[in-house]
Amino acid sequence: MFRYWKATSVAVSVLALALCALSDKACAVHHVYEVVEEAFRAENTYENPYLDVDLWVTLTGPGGTYRIPAFWDGGNTFRARLVATQPGNWKWSTGDRTGDSGLDNKSGSFNAVAWTQSEKMANPNRRGFIRVAANKRTLRYADGTPFFYTGDTWWAALTRIYSWNSAEGESQISFQDALALRKAQGFNGINMIACFPTDTLQSIWASGDKTAEDGATPFEIREPGDRHLGVDYTRINPAYWRQADRKWRHMWENGFVPYLETVRRHERWPDENAAEKKAFTNYVRYLWARWGCYNMIFSWLHMDAGNAELVRAWRPMLVAAHAKLRDLPYGQPKAIMCPGSSLRDWYSLWPRILDVNSVSNQGRDGASIGWLREMFFLADPLPVFNIEPYYPGVAASWHPKSLAGMTDGQMAQSLMYGCVLGGGALVGHAWGDCYWGGVATSPKSSIPEKDPHKNGFNRWTAASMGKLRAFVLDGGHDYRVLVPAPKTHLATPNGELLSLALAPDKSQALGFISAGKEGCDVIKLIPNTDYRVEWWHIDDGGWQGESTNRTDGNGRLRMSGVPGGKKRGWAYRILRVDDR
Repeated sequence: MFRYWKATSVAVSVLALALCALSDKACAVHHVYEVVEEAFRAENTYENPYLDVDLWVTLTGPGGTYRIPAFWDGGNTFRARLVATQPGNWKWSTGDRTGDSGLDNKSGSFNAVAWTQSEKMANPNRRGFIRVAANKRTLRYADGTPFFYTGDTWWAALTRIYSWNSAEGESQISFQDALALRKAQGFNGINMIACFPTDTLQSIWASGDKTAEDGATPFEIREPGDRHLGVDYTRINPAYWRQADRKWRHMWENGFVPYLETVRRHERWPDENAAEKKAFTNYVRYLWARWGCYNMIFSWLHMDAGNAELVRAWRPMLVAAHAKLRDLPYGQPKAIMCPGSSLRDWYSLWPRILDVNSVSNQGRDGASIGWLREMFFLADPLPVFNIEPYYPGVAASWHPKSLAGMTDGQMAQSLMYGCVLGGGALVGHAWGDCYWGGVATSPKSSIPEKDPHKNGFNRWTAASMGKLRAFVLDGGHDYRVLVPAPKTHLATPNGELLSLALAPDKSQALGFISAGKEGCDVIKLIPNTDYRVEWWHIDDGGWQGESTNRTDGNGRLRMSGVPGGKKRGWAYRILRVDDR
Protein backbone atom coordinates (compact mmCIF):
# COMPACT_ATOMS: atom_id res chain seq x y z
CA MET A 1 0.00 0.00 0.00
CA PHE A 2 2.92 2.38 0.62
CA ARG A 3 3.72 2.28 -3.10
CA TYR A 4 0.46 4.10 -3.78
CA TRP A 5 0.61 6.46 -0.82
CA LYS A 6 1.16 10.10 -1.79
CA ALA A 7 2.95 11.68 1.16
CA THR A 8 2.08 15.15 2.31
CA SER A 9 4.58 17.24 4.27
CA VAL A 10 2.66 16.48 7.46
CA ALA A 11 2.69 12.75 6.77
CA VAL A 12 6.42 12.81 6.09
CA SER A 13 6.95 14.64 9.36
CA VAL A 14 4.97 12.02 11.26
CA LEU A 15 6.89 9.23 9.53
CA ALA A 16 10.21 10.84 10.43
CA LEU A 17 9.21 10.99 14.09
CA ALA A 18 8.04 7.37 14.01
CA LEU A 19 11.29 6.14 12.48
CA CYS A 20 13.24 8.10 15.03
CA ALA A 21 11.23 6.50 17.86
CA LEU A 22 11.86 2.99 16.49
CA SER A 23 15.59 3.53 16.10
CA ASP A 24 17.99 2.07 18.66
CA LYS A 25 20.24 5.14 18.26
CA ALA A 26 19.58 8.61 19.61
CA CYS A 27 17.93 10.62 16.88
CA ALA A 28 17.74 14.40 16.83
CA VAL A 29 14.60 15.98 15.39
CA HIS A 30 14.51 19.53 14.04
CA HIS A 31 12.21 21.58 11.88
CA VAL A 32 12.99 22.28 8.25
CA TYR A 33 14.84 25.59 7.78
CA GLU A 34 15.94 25.48 11.39
CA VAL A 35 19.68 25.72 11.99
CA VAL A 36 21.39 22.52 13.13
CA GLU A 37 24.85 23.41 14.37
CA GLU A 38 27.65 20.85 14.53
CA ALA A 39 30.92 21.62 16.36
CA PHE A 40 34.31 20.04 15.61
CA ARG A 41 37.56 20.15 17.58
CA ALA A 42 40.79 20.21 15.59
CA GLU A 43 43.60 17.96 16.79
CA ASN A 44 46.35 19.77 14.87
CA THR A 45 47.79 23.15 15.76
CA TYR A 46 47.52 25.90 13.15
CA GLU A 47 49.36 29.17 12.85
CA ASN A 48 46.24 30.79 11.36
CA PRO A 49 43.18 28.50 11.50
CA TYR A 50 41.09 31.07 9.63
CA LEU A 51 43.10 30.56 6.45
CA ASP A 52 44.83 27.25 7.06
CA VAL A 53 41.77 25.00 7.39
CA ASP A 54 39.35 24.42 4.53
CA LEU A 55 36.63 22.30 6.13
CA TRP A 56 33.37 21.52 4.30
CA VAL A 57 30.37 19.42 5.24
CA THR A 58 28.29 17.50 2.73
CA LEU A 59 24.61 17.45 3.70
CA THR A 60 22.26 15.04 1.93
CA GLY A 61 18.55 14.49 2.33
CA PRO A 62 15.19 14.58 0.55
CA GLY A 63 15.78 18.15 -0.63
CA GLY A 64 19.08 17.33 -2.35
CA THR A 65 22.78 17.56 -1.54
CA TYR A 66 24.43 20.70 -0.23
CA ARG A 67 28.09 21.53 0.30
CA ILE A 68 28.37 23.69 3.42
CA PRO A 69 31.54 25.57 4.46
CA ALA A 70 32.53 25.33 8.11
CA PHE A 71 34.04 28.30 9.95
CA TRP A 72 36.67 28.78 12.60
CA ASP A 73 35.16 30.03 15.87
CA GLY A 74 38.29 30.53 17.95
CA GLY A 75 40.74 28.15 19.64
CA ASN A 76 40.50 24.71 18.04
CA THR A 77 36.74 24.98 17.40
CA PHE A 78 35.12 24.82 13.98
CA ARG A 79 31.39 24.90 13.33
CA ALA A 80 29.04 24.03 10.50
CA ARG A 81 25.48 25.29 10.34
CA LEU A 82 23.21 22.87 8.53
CA VAL A 83 19.65 23.33 7.34
CA ALA A 84 17.21 20.69 6.11
CA THR A 85 15.13 21.96 3.20
CA GLN A 86 12.56 19.13 3.18
CA PRO A 87 11.05 16.88 5.87
CA GLY A 88 12.75 13.52 6.34
CA ASN A 89 16.11 12.04 7.29
CA TRP A 90 19.29 14.04 6.62
CA LYS A 91 22.88 12.82 6.79
CA TRP A 92 26.07 14.82 6.91
CA SER A 93 29.80 14.03 6.65
CA THR A 94 33.05 16.01 6.63
CA GLY A 95 35.12 13.90 4.24
CA ASP A 96 38.88 13.61 4.61
CA ARG A 97 40.39 16.66 2.90
CA THR A 98 41.89 18.52 5.90
CA GLY A 99 44.30 15.85 7.20
CA ASP A 100 43.14 16.58 10.74
CA SER A 101 41.74 13.60 12.69
CA GLY A 102 39.54 15.92 14.73
CA LEU A 103 37.85 17.26 11.62
CA ASP A 104 37.95 14.50 9.02
CA ASN A 105 35.56 11.56 8.66
CA LYS A 106 32.97 12.95 11.02
CA SER A 107 29.36 12.17 10.25
CA GLY A 108 25.89 12.25 11.70
CA SER A 109 22.22 12.49 10.90
CA PHE A 110 19.01 14.13 12.03
CA ASN A 111 15.36 14.10 11.11
CA ALA A 112 13.46 17.15 9.94
CA VAL A 113 9.76 17.81 10.33
CA ALA A 114 7.58 20.40 8.61
CA TRP A 115 6.16 23.57 10.10
CA THR A 116 2.40 23.93 10.23
CA GLN A 117 0.69 26.62 8.15
CA SER A 118 0.01 28.68 11.27
CA GLU A 119 3.69 28.45 12.23
CA LYS A 120 4.66 29.65 8.75
CA MET A 121 2.26 32.55 9.07
CA ALA A 122 3.90 33.50 12.37
CA ASN A 123 7.38 33.49 10.78
CA PRO A 124 7.62 33.59 6.96
CA ASN A 125 11.26 32.43 7.12
CA ARG A 126 9.83 28.99 7.85
CA ARG A 127 8.68 28.96 4.21
CA GLY A 128 12.26 28.44 3.12
CA PHE A 129 15.13 30.23 1.46
CA ILE A 130 14.57 33.19 -0.86
CA ARG A 131 14.89 32.41 -4.57
CA VAL A 132 14.66 34.30 -7.84
CA ALA A 133 11.28 33.33 -9.29
CA ALA A 134 10.94 31.70 -12.71
CA ASN A 135 9.70 34.98 -14.21
CA LYS A 136 13.11 36.60 -13.47
CA ARG A 137 11.28 39.62 -12.08
CA THR A 138 10.39 38.72 -8.51
CA LEU A 139 11.58 36.76 -5.48
CA ARG A 140 9.82 33.90 -3.71
CA TYR A 141 10.22 31.66 -0.71
CA ALA A 142 11.13 28.02 -1.35
CA ASP A 143 7.48 26.98 -0.95
CA GLY A 144 6.49 29.35 -3.78
CA THR A 145 5.03 32.13 -1.65
CA PRO A 146 5.94 35.56 -3.08
CA PHE A 147 8.54 37.57 -1.16
CA PHE A 148 8.55 41.37 -1.37
CA TYR A 149 11.42 43.12 0.43
CA THR A 150 10.60 46.10 2.64
CA GLY A 151 13.91 47.02 4.21
CA ASP A 152 15.09 49.70 6.60
CA THR A 153 18.66 51.04 6.48
CA TRP A 154 20.91 50.57 9.51
CA TRP A 155 24.32 50.01 7.96
CA ALA A 156 25.92 49.51 11.39
CA ALA A 157 23.21 47.18 12.74
CA LEU A 158 25.68 44.45 13.73
CA THR A 159 27.83 46.79 15.85
CA ARG A 160 27.43 48.21 19.32
CA ILE A 161 25.65 51.25 17.84
CA TYR A 162 22.54 49.02 18.03
CA SER A 163 23.53 47.10 21.14
CA TRP A 164 22.08 43.79 22.19
CA ASN A 165 19.69 44.12 25.13
CA SER A 166 20.89 47.64 25.80
CA ALA A 167 20.15 51.23 24.83
CA GLU A 168 23.73 52.29 25.58
CA GLY A 169 24.79 52.42 21.92
CA GLU A 170 24.72 55.67 19.99
CA SER A 171 21.29 54.86 18.58
CA GLN A 172 20.03 54.80 22.22
CA ILE A 173 17.77 51.88 21.39
CA SER A 174 18.50 48.18 21.67
CA PHE A 175 18.69 46.06 18.55
CA GLN A 176 15.62 44.09 19.64
CA ASP A 177 13.52 47.16 20.35
CA ALA A 178 14.50 48.77 17.06
CA LEU A 179 13.59 45.62 15.16
CA ALA A 180 10.26 45.36 16.96
CA LEU A 181 9.36 48.93 15.99
CA ARG A 182 10.06 48.30 12.33
CA LYS A 183 8.32 44.93 12.37
CA ALA A 184 5.18 46.59 13.72
CA GLN A 185 5.35 49.01 10.77
CA GLY A 186 5.50 46.19 8.24
CA PHE A 187 9.22 45.99 7.52
CA ASN A 188 10.79 42.59 6.82
CA GLY A 189 14.43 43.45 6.11
CA ILE A 190 17.42 45.50 7.23
CA ASN A 191 20.16 46.92 4.99
CA MET A 192 23.43 46.29 6.83
CA ILE A 193 27.19 46.02 6.35
CA ALA A 194 28.81 43.00 8.01
CA CYS A 195 31.68 44.92 9.56
CA PHE A 196 33.84 48.05 9.42
CA PRO A 197 37.44 46.85 9.83
CA THR A 198 39.19 50.22 9.45
CA ASP A 199 36.76 52.27 11.49
CA THR A 200 38.64 51.90 14.76
CA LEU A 201 41.72 53.41 13.11
CA GLN A 202 39.94 56.36 11.55
CA SER A 203 36.24 57.16 11.61
CA ILE A 204 36.04 58.12 7.98
CA TRP A 205 32.38 57.24 7.45
CA ALA A 206 29.40 58.26 9.59
CA SER A 207 29.94 58.14 13.33
CA GLY A 208 30.00 55.84 16.30
CA ASP A 209 32.03 52.93 17.58
CA LYS A 210 31.55 50.17 14.99
CA THR A 211 32.92 47.33 17.09
CA ALA A 212 31.05 44.61 18.97
CA GLU A 213 29.44 45.30 22.33
CA ASP A 214 32.62 44.34 24.18
CA GLY A 215 34.85 46.34 21.83
CA ALA A 216 35.96 43.37 19.73
CA THR A 217 37.07 44.30 16.22
CA PRO A 218 36.12 42.10 13.24
CA PHE A 219 39.75 41.61 12.20
CA GLU A 220 42.99 41.90 14.13
CA ILE A 221 44.67 45.29 14.06
CA ARG A 222 48.26 44.77 12.93
CA GLU A 223 49.50 48.37 13.12
CA PRO A 224 47.29 50.69 15.20
CA GLY A 225 49.27 53.70 14.00
CA ASP A 226 48.58 53.03 10.32
CA ARG A 227 45.22 54.69 9.65
CA HIS A 228 44.89 53.21 6.18
CA LEU A 229 46.59 49.81 6.12
CA GLY A 230 46.70 48.86 9.79
CA VAL A 231 44.09 46.08 9.59
CA ASP A 232 45.26 42.51 9.02
CA TYR A 233 42.61 41.06 6.70
CA THR A 234 44.19 37.63 6.96
CA ARG A 235 43.27 37.32 10.65
CA ILE A 236 39.64 37.37 11.63
CA ASN A 237 38.50 37.87 15.22
CA PRO A 238 35.71 35.37 16.06
CA ALA A 239 34.67 37.36 19.16
CA TYR A 240 33.09 40.09 17.01
CA TRP A 241 31.17 37.60 14.91
CA ARG A 242 29.88 35.57 17.88
CA GLN A 243 28.20 38.68 19.24
CA ALA A 244 26.57 39.37 15.87
CA ASP A 245 25.26 35.77 15.75
CA ARG A 246 22.50 36.51 18.24
CA LYS A 247 21.22 39.37 16.09
CA TRP A 248 21.00 37.04 13.10
CA ARG A 249 19.05 34.48 15.08
CA HIS A 250 16.71 37.20 16.29
CA MET A 251 16.11 38.50 12.78
CA TRP A 252 15.35 35.00 11.50
CA GLU A 253 12.94 34.34 14.35
CA ASN A 254 11.10 37.58 13.54
CA GLY A 255 10.76 36.88 9.84
CA PHE A 256 13.40 39.36 8.67
CA VAL A 257 15.55 38.87 5.56
CA PRO A 258 18.67 41.08 5.81
CA TYR A 259 20.39 42.69 2.86
CA LEU A 260 24.00 41.93 3.85
CA GLU A 261 27.05 43.67 2.40
CA THR A 262 30.65 42.56 2.92
CA VAL A 263 32.43 45.86 3.64
CA ARG A 264 32.26 49.45 2.48
CA ARG A 265 34.36 50.59 -0.49
CA HIS A 266 36.41 52.96 1.71
CA GLU A 267 38.34 49.95 3.02
CA ARG A 268 41.84 50.00 1.52
CA TRP A 269 41.73 46.25 1.03
CA PRO A 270 42.66 46.42 -2.70
CA ASP A 271 45.84 48.32 -1.73
CA GLU A 272 47.06 45.57 0.60
CA ASN A 273 49.58 42.85 -0.22
CA ALA A 274 48.70 39.85 -2.37
CA ALA A 275 47.96 37.59 0.62
CA GLU A 276 45.46 40.05 2.08
CA LYS A 277 43.74 40.62 -1.25
CA LYS A 278 43.47 36.87 -1.72
CA ALA A 279 41.94 36.63 1.77
CA PHE A 280 38.84 38.48 0.56
CA THR A 281 37.65 35.15 -0.85
CA ASN A 282 38.02 33.55 2.57
CA TYR A 283 36.14 36.45 4.13
CA VAL A 284 33.16 35.89 1.81
CA ARG A 285 33.39 32.18 2.59
CA TYR A 286 33.34 33.03 6.31
CA LEU A 287 30.17 35.13 5.95
CA TRP A 288 28.48 32.36 3.99
CA ALA A 289 29.64 29.71 6.48
CA ARG A 290 28.50 31.64 9.51
CA TRP A 291 25.27 33.19 8.22
CA GLY A 292 24.48 31.36 5.00
CA CYS A 293 22.11 29.22 7.07
CA TYR A 294 19.71 32.19 7.18
CA ASN A 295 17.64 33.98 4.61
CA MET A 296 19.40 36.98 3.11
CA ILE A 297 20.11 38.98 -0.01
CA PHE A 298 23.90 39.05 -0.23
CA SER A 299 25.82 42.03 -1.60
CA TRP A 300 29.43 41.69 -2.71
CA LEU A 301 30.33 45.26 -1.73
CA HIS A 302 28.94 48.56 -0.47
CA MET A 303 30.15 50.75 -3.33
CA ASP A 304 27.89 53.74 -2.85
CA ALA A 305 30.29 56.01 -4.75
CA GLY A 306 33.43 55.72 -6.78
CA ASN A 307 34.93 55.90 -10.23
CA ALA A 308 36.25 53.49 -12.83
CA GLU A 309 39.57 53.25 -10.99
CA LEU A 310 37.88 52.08 -7.80
CA VAL A 311 35.85 49.51 -9.73
CA ARG A 312 39.04 48.19 -11.34
CA ALA A 313 40.65 47.91 -7.90
CA TRP A 314 37.84 45.91 -6.31
CA ARG A 315 36.63 43.86 -9.27
CA PRO A 316 39.45 41.21 -9.31
CA MET A 317 38.81 40.40 -5.64
CA LEU A 318 35.08 39.99 -6.18
CA VAL A 319 35.53 37.93 -9.33
CA ALA A 320 38.08 35.67 -7.61
CA ALA A 321 35.70 35.07 -4.68
CA HIS A 322 32.87 34.21 -7.04
CA ALA A 323 35.06 31.91 -9.15
CA LYS A 324 35.96 29.83 -6.10
CA LEU A 325 32.69 29.95 -4.15
CA ARG A 326 30.04 30.49 -6.84
CA ASP A 327 26.83 30.46 -4.80
CA LEU A 328 25.68 30.72 -1.21
CA PRO A 329 25.11 27.35 0.49
CA TYR A 330 21.37 27.42 -0.08
CA GLY A 331 21.25 29.57 -3.20
CA GLN A 332 20.22 32.90 -1.71
CA PRO A 333 20.36 35.77 -4.26
CA LYS A 334 23.48 37.88 -4.81
CA ALA A 335 23.57 41.60 -5.57
CA ILE A 336 25.94 44.57 -5.33
CA MET A 337 25.59 48.20 -4.39
CA CYS A 338 27.02 50.60 -6.93
CA PRO A 339 26.56 54.31 -7.65
CA GLY A 340 23.81 54.52 -10.22
CA SER A 341 22.95 51.30 -12.04
CA SER A 342 24.58 47.88 -11.76
CA LEU A 343 24.13 47.56 -15.52
CA ARG A 344 27.22 49.66 -16.12
CA ASP A 345 29.98 47.77 -14.30
CA TRP A 346 28.64 44.46 -12.98
CA TYR A 347 25.77 42.94 -14.96
CA SER A 348 27.91 42.03 -17.98
CA LEU A 349 30.58 40.12 -16.04
CA TRP A 350 30.66 36.46 -17.03
CA PRO A 351 30.27 34.14 -15.29
CA ARG A 352 27.65 36.46 -13.86
CA ILE A 353 28.22 37.32 -10.21
CA LEU A 354 24.72 38.80 -9.73
CA ASP A 355 21.27 37.31 -9.36
CA VAL A 356 19.64 40.73 -8.81
CA ASN A 357 20.30 44.06 -10.51
CA SER A 358 20.02 47.30 -8.56
CA VAL A 359 20.35 51.05 -8.44
CA SER A 360 21.62 53.04 -5.47
CA ASN A 361 22.80 56.37 -4.10
CA GLN A 362 22.01 58.38 -7.22
CA GLY A 363 18.97 59.38 -9.23
CA ARG A 364 16.96 60.29 -6.15
CA ASP A 365 15.15 62.95 -8.18
CA GLY A 366 13.40 60.13 -10.08
CA ALA A 367 16.11 59.28 -12.60
CA SER A 368 16.70 55.96 -10.81
CA ILE A 369 13.21 54.84 -11.89
CA GLY A 370 14.30 55.02 -15.51
CA TRP A 371 17.49 53.07 -14.76
CA LEU A 372 15.43 50.32 -13.16
CA ARG A 373 13.09 50.23 -16.13
CA GLU A 374 16.02 49.95 -18.53
CA MET A 375 17.25 46.85 -16.69
CA PHE A 376 13.74 45.41 -16.43
CA PHE A 377 13.51 45.27 -20.22
CA LEU A 378 16.92 43.65 -20.84
CA ALA A 379 16.82 40.65 -23.16
CA ASP A 380 18.33 38.53 -20.38
CA PRO A 381 16.90 40.24 -17.29
CA LEU A 382 17.51 39.93 -13.60
CA PRO A 383 15.08 41.15 -10.94
CA VAL A 384 15.72 44.80 -10.01
CA PHE A 385 15.32 46.99 -6.93
CA ASN A 386 16.53 50.26 -5.41
CA ILE A 387 18.90 49.79 -2.47
CA GLU A 388 19.29 53.48 -1.59
CA PRO A 389 16.37 55.71 -2.65
CA TYR A 390 15.39 59.15 -1.36
CA TYR A 391 16.59 59.76 2.22
CA PRO A 392 14.32 62.13 4.20
CA GLY A 393 16.00 64.41 6.70
CA VAL A 394 19.44 64.86 5.15
CA ALA A 395 20.97 68.19 4.21
CA ALA A 396 20.24 69.68 0.80
CA SER A 397 23.98 69.76 0.06
CA TRP A 398 24.01 65.96 0.11
CA HIS A 399 20.60 65.25 -1.31
CA PRO A 400 18.34 66.62 -4.08
CA LYS A 401 15.43 68.71 -2.91
CA SER A 402 11.98 67.17 -2.97
CA LEU A 403 10.06 67.90 -6.15
CA ALA A 404 6.79 69.68 -6.94
CA GLY A 405 6.30 71.06 -3.45
CA MET A 406 6.25 67.65 -1.79
CA THR A 407 7.48 67.14 1.76
CA ASP A 408 10.48 64.89 2.39
CA GLY A 409 8.18 62.04 3.35
CA GLN A 410 6.01 62.48 0.27
CA MET A 411 9.10 62.51 -1.95
CA ALA A 412 10.22 59.24 -0.36
CA GLN A 413 6.79 57.76 -1.10
CA SER A 414 6.93 58.97 -4.68
CA LEU A 415 10.23 57.16 -5.19
CA MET A 416 8.89 54.16 -3.29
CA TYR A 417 5.92 53.57 -5.57
CA GLY A 418 7.69 54.93 -8.62
CA CYS A 419 10.53 52.42 -8.40
CA VAL A 420 8.21 49.46 -7.85
CA LEU A 421 5.57 50.35 -10.46
CA GLY A 422 7.31 52.65 -12.93
CA GLY A 423 10.68 50.93 -12.66
CA GLY A 424 9.55 47.33 -12.28
CA ALA A 425 11.37 46.91 -8.95
CA LEU A 426 9.22 43.94 -8.01
CA VAL A 427 11.91 42.59 -5.64
CA GLY A 428 10.88 45.31 -3.19
CA HIS A 429 12.17 48.57 -1.84
CA ALA A 430 14.37 49.98 0.93
CA TRP A 431 13.66 52.88 3.24
CA GLY A 432 16.51 55.20 4.18
CA ASP A 433 16.59 58.42 6.19
CA CYS A 434 19.16 60.53 8.01
CA TYR A 435 19.42 57.93 10.82
CA TRP A 436 21.11 55.34 8.60
CA GLY A 437 24.26 55.40 10.78
CA GLY A 438 22.40 55.16 14.10
CA VAL A 439 22.23 58.92 14.63
CA ALA A 440 21.04 61.81 12.47
CA THR A 441 23.69 62.29 9.78
CA SER A 442 23.93 65.43 7.62
CA PRO A 443 20.52 66.52 8.92
CA LYS A 444 18.38 69.44 7.96
CA SER A 445 18.07 72.21 10.52
CA SER A 446 14.90 70.72 11.96
CA ILE A 447 16.82 67.73 13.34
CA PRO A 448 19.81 68.13 15.67
CA GLU A 449 23.16 66.76 14.59
CA LYS A 450 23.82 63.34 16.19
CA ASP A 451 20.19 62.97 17.26
CA PRO A 452 19.87 59.26 18.24
CA HIS A 453 17.83 56.92 16.08
CA LYS A 454 15.43 56.20 18.94
CA ASN A 455 13.82 59.54 18.04
CA GLY A 456 13.51 58.80 14.35
CA PHE A 457 11.32 55.73 13.94
CA ASN A 458 8.09 57.68 13.61
CA ARG A 459 9.38 60.60 11.57
CA TRP A 460 8.34 61.17 7.98
CA THR A 461 6.44 58.33 6.29
CA ALA A 462 8.49 55.22 7.07
CA ALA A 463 5.42 53.32 8.27
CA SER A 464 3.97 53.53 4.76
CA MET A 465 6.55 50.92 3.70
CA GLY A 466 4.38 48.26 5.29
CA LYS A 467 1.38 49.63 3.41
CA LEU A 468 3.38 49.38 0.17
CA ARG A 469 3.98 45.68 0.80
CA ALA A 470 0.32 45.10 1.63
CA PHE A 471 -0.68 46.92 -1.57
CA VAL A 472 1.68 44.92 -3.78
CA LEU A 473 0.81 41.54 -2.24
CA ASP A 474 -2.95 42.09 -2.08
CA GLY A 475 -4.81 39.04 -3.33
CA GLY A 476 -7.04 40.98 -5.72
CA HIS A 477 -4.30 41.12 -8.36
CA ASP A 478 -1.06 39.40 -9.31
CA TYR A 479 1.86 41.85 -9.21
CA ARG A 480 4.22 39.23 -10.64
CA VAL A 481 2.82 39.64 -14.17
CA LEU A 482 2.99 43.43 -14.29
CA VAL A 483 5.27 45.40 -16.61
CA PRO A 484 6.31 49.08 -16.18
CA ALA A 485 4.17 51.19 -18.49
CA PRO A 486 4.26 54.90 -17.48
CA LYS A 487 5.76 56.03 -20.77
CA THR A 488 3.46 53.96 -22.97
CA HIS A 489 0.08 53.87 -21.18
CA LEU A 490 -0.27 57.15 -19.31
CA ALA A 491 -1.72 60.09 -21.23
CA THR A 492 0.66 62.60 -19.62
CA PRO A 493 3.42 60.80 -17.66
CA ASN A 494 4.70 64.02 -16.01
CA GLY A 495 8.24 62.83 -15.55
CA GLU A 496 8.34 60.03 -12.98
CA LEU A 497 5.75 61.54 -10.63
CA LEU A 498 3.03 59.30 -12.09
CA SER A 499 3.61 55.56 -12.29
CA LEU A 500 1.90 52.58 -13.87
CA ALA A 501 2.54 48.84 -14.15
CA LEU A 502 0.28 46.94 -16.54
CA ALA A 503 -0.34 43.26 -17.29
CA PRO A 504 0.45 42.34 -20.93
CA ASP A 505 -3.14 41.21 -21.47
CA LYS A 506 -4.36 44.57 -20.08
CA SER A 507 -6.53 42.84 -17.51
CA GLN A 508 -5.00 44.53 -14.47
CA ALA A 509 -2.78 47.45 -13.56
CA LEU A 510 -1.34 49.16 -10.49
CA GLY A 511 -0.59 52.86 -10.49
CA PHE A 512 0.51 55.78 -8.34
CA ILE A 513 -0.12 59.51 -8.36
CA SER A 514 2.31 61.65 -6.35
CA ALA A 515 1.15 64.29 -3.90
CA GLY A 516 0.20 67.49 -5.68
CA LYS A 517 -1.01 65.73 -8.84
CA GLU A 518 -4.65 65.40 -9.83
CA GLY A 519 -4.49 62.18 -11.81
CA CYS A 520 -3.86 60.91 -15.29
CA ASP A 521 -5.90 58.98 -17.84
CA VAL A 522 -4.69 55.48 -18.72
CA ILE A 523 -4.54 54.84 -22.46
CA LYS A 524 -4.23 51.91 -24.88
CA LEU A 525 -6.34 49.58 -22.78
CA ILE A 526 -8.97 47.30 -24.34
CA PRO A 527 -11.48 49.53 -26.16
CA ASN A 528 -15.10 49.72 -25.02
CA THR A 529 -14.47 47.66 -21.91
CA ASP A 530 -15.48 48.17 -18.27
CA TYR A 531 -12.69 48.52 -15.73
CA ARG A 532 -13.07 48.74 -11.95
CA VAL A 533 -10.90 51.42 -10.33
CA GLU A 534 -9.99 51.21 -6.64
CA TRP A 535 -7.86 53.66 -4.62
CA TRP A 536 -5.29 52.66 -1.98
CA HIS A 537 -4.54 54.90 1.01
CA ILE A 538 -0.73 54.82 1.15
CA ASP A 539 -0.53 56.04 4.78
CA ASP A 540 -3.34 54.08 6.40
CA GLY A 541 -3.66 51.17 3.97
CA GLY A 542 -6.92 49.83 2.61
CA TRP A 543 -9.02 50.30 -0.51
CA GLN A 544 -11.63 52.98 -0.99
CA GLY A 545 -13.48 54.99 -3.64
CA GLU A 546 -14.33 52.10 -5.97
CA SER A 547 -15.91 52.96 -9.34
CA THR A 548 -16.46 51.27 -12.70
CA ASN A 549 -15.44 53.19 -15.81
CA ARG A 550 -15.65 52.25 -19.47
CA THR A 551 -12.86 52.83 -21.96
CA ASP A 552 -13.61 54.69 -25.17
CA GLY A 553 -13.09 53.30 -28.67
CA ASN A 554 -9.37 53.98 -28.43
CA GLY A 555 -8.95 52.25 -25.08
CA ARG A 556 -8.69 55.44 -23.02
CA LEU A 557 -9.80 55.10 -19.40
CA ARG A 558 -10.73 58.45 -17.93
CA MET A 559 -9.57 58.64 -14.34
CA SER A 560 -11.50 60.85 -11.95
CA GLY A 561 -9.58 62.99 -9.49
CA VAL A 562 -7.89 61.33 -6.54
CA PRO A 563 -10.14 60.87 -3.49
CA GLY A 564 -9.78 63.47 -0.78
CA GLY A 565 -7.82 65.87 -2.96
CA LYS A 566 -4.18 65.99 -3.94
CA LYS A 567 -2.60 66.76 -0.57
CA ARG A 568 -1.21 63.21 -0.38
CA GLY A 569 -0.13 60.58 -2.87
CA TRP A 570 -2.54 57.81 -3.86
CA ALA A 571 -2.04 54.37 -5.31
CA TYR A 572 -4.71 52.66 -7.36
CA ARG A 573 -5.70 49.40 -9.00
CA ILE A 574 -7.46 48.86 -12.32
CA LEU A 575 -9.16 45.51 -13.02
CA ARG A 576 -10.98 44.54 -16.18
CA VAL A 577 -14.58 43.63 -15.42
CA ASP A 578 -15.49 40.17 -16.66
CA ASP A 579 -18.80 40.65 -18.47
CA ARG A 580 -19.20 37.09 -19.69
